[in-house]
Amino acid sequence: MLFLKKLTNNVVFRIVVYLIFLLASITLFYLLVYRPWSLSWGATAEEVNRQMPGDDILEKPTFNATRAISIEASPAEIWPWIIQIGYKRAGFYSYDRLDNDGVHSSDIILPEYQGLEVGDLIPMSKEFYAVVTELDPYHSMVMDFQPWVWSWGLYQTDLGYTRLVTRVYCQTNNGIFNFTIDAFEIIMMRKCLLGIKQRVETNINTSR
Repeated sequence: MLFLKKLTNNVVFRIVVYLIFLLASITLFYLLVYRPWSLSWGATAEEVNRQMPGDDILEKPTFNATRAISIEASPAEIWPWIIQIGYKRAGFYSYDRLDNDGVHSSDIILPEYQGLEVGDLIPMSKEFYAVVTELDPYHSMVMDFQPWVWSWGLYQTDLGYTRLVTRVYCQTNNGIFNFTIDAFEIIMMRKCLLGIKQRVETNINTSR
């Protein structure tokens, strides 16, 4: 019995050590690899540090992420897809079952949503709206839906393509909410940017 007790204790000890090592490894991977990647997906260091419209809305954001993607198009060709974004408008070009009640995000430019102006409301879900606080056609847009701020920037390069940069801020003291957004928001945003790129380039190639 004593032998079995010692063996059991030894096995339990090994399991505990293994679990601690596994948890530490996951934590280090999250902090050193996954989190930096998710908060700056596709963006250069210059784009992450660059000032964008909307940066002054929240003083101390608890979440701050800048993502970017290259699109083979001019800012004027990308802009219509940005300003028609929204719940039950053109959608969010992401996972429609999660953010647009299953309605497929538009694959075309919708004329009825092209007259966006500062002060307009963009539905983000059934319950709440974002206010367009800044709008510089073909260059930038800022959507404020506290505690969130969502900024867009279009930067044309000398190589003929455009860098689409998006920055998302959030300010909340809810620890569980902060961790959830920190860990999983990239899934939707990455899909959104890829969705815009695919639609813009496909429509340009189709029209040629």
